[in-house]
Amino acid sequence: MTALPLSVAAMLRSTEVGRGLATWLPKQRWFAGGSAPLTEVSVHGVHRFASSAPDAASTGAFVLVRARDGGGADEATYLVPLGVRDAAGAPAGDGVVAHVGALAVYDALDDPALVNALIRHTVQGRAMDGVRYRPESGVGAPPGTDLAVRPLGTEQSNSSVVAGEEYILKLFRRPGSGPSTDLTVHRLLRDAGSPHVTPLLGAVEDAATGATFATIQRYLPDATDGWAFAVAAAQGDGDPSHRDFPEQIRHLGAAVAAVHRDLAGSGGRVVMGPDDYLRMSEGFLRRLERALKQCAQLEPLAAPLRETFASVAALRPAEAGIAHPIHGDLHLGQTLRTGTGWLLLDFEGEPLADPAERAGRHSPLRDVAGMLRSFDYAAHQAAAEQPAPDGVEEDRARCWALRTRREFLQGYTAGRPLDSGPRALLRACELDKAVYEVLYETQHRPLWAWIPLGALQQELAAAPG
Repeated sequence: MTALPLSVAAMLRSTEVGRGLATWLPKQRWFAGGSAPLTEVSVHGVHRFASSAPDAASTGAFVLVRARDGGGADEATYLVPLGVRDAAGAPAGDGVVAHVGALAVYDALDDPALVNALIRHTVQGRAMDGVRYRPESGVGAPPGTDLAVRPLGTEQSNSSVVAGEEYILKLFRRPGSGPSTDLTVHRLLRDAGSPHVTPLLGAVEDAATGATFATIQRYLPDATDGWAFAVAAAQGDGDPSHRDFPEQIRHLGAAVAAVHRDLAGSGGRVVMGPDDYLRMSEGFLRRLERALKQCAQLEPLAAPLRETFASVAALRPAEAGIAHPIHGDLHLGQTLRTGTGWLLLDFEGEPLADPAERAGRHSPLRDVAGMLRSFDYAAHQAAAEQPAPDGVEEDRARCWALRTRREFLQGYTAGRPLDSGPRALLRACELDKAVYEVLYETQHRPLWAWIPLGALQQELAAAPG
């Protein structure tokens, strides 16, 4: 075994590791830049969380990496947990970042021993090397032996691993200057006694800034992913568990409504006035103009979108209601179906939104719009997996999405139809979400951009309401 260097921090700041990160970072799903190697990478924070003794098999550290694109225009800071050990014993695969002599530097989430170290630190409530590990009440005893670790594999902007089919460790790849909205909203719901969130076990925080590095939650192995459940139901695969799909979607609508009530009660609700609608209108228009610069295919739709978004400024409180903390990026992939009901996950908001926007109070109809847009995605995913004659797939997908959105809204509103003001605001929120989706897909999944584009074209061709 090759002895580890006494100064792991100095090693992780070395030229070799910097060059490795410049090539490795753009290959990661959670990296927000392009795919080309970076020309400017600097390590400006190293927080060790596992042994760096000379006779240790491996060491681990949280590394804060500042990266610029080739043009030097965009700069972002990423959290990268790195492991260091003898190259012969390092995890195989794409997780290796660099080699420094006989040592390998690699993604620590690929090393079960290092993941288990983070779980134990959090459950034990430790503090070391500038990082606080904060357990929640009732977390229980730490695991006595190392648990098997596997990636969750469903996220785009962060990274999660499952340990021992008991814990989920979620790493926030772009920590802010304070607690993550995901953590603060989760705690609000927990304190309100909401049955619609997974049990929170602890958090890992930068001791200096309070930034959330990671959270640990209870893993629920018997839960069903909401996206997979909906796609299978849209395919009509004959599974008996899908016969009550309309009822389940009504239950999902009711669960989202319950979460909104709890957030309004514990997070502080405000009555929306003219200034709030004006800000919403201006926000929608800013997002549209930003998307138009990168998505030429939106240009034919620009005029009716501007008209719709501008009209939001004319809404009044009696027509549309209240604002409070919301989920911010609600879709089927952020839900779990269990034997006792629905759970909502990942309360940090849209990946492209700035931290101040995520932490603010918003109309809950933005969450509703996100879920309605998700039904459109699920319908088209199901149709793509079950080819049909030309035109039939699209008709089938559209009909399924319309039926599903009606069931969800019935559950969310407890059967009461929306008045004209909320309907108008919901429509604007859906159009805004679709614009966001076109921008996101263009940047990250170009082959999917036709789905929100088609929805925009169809909705703008129809009469409002």
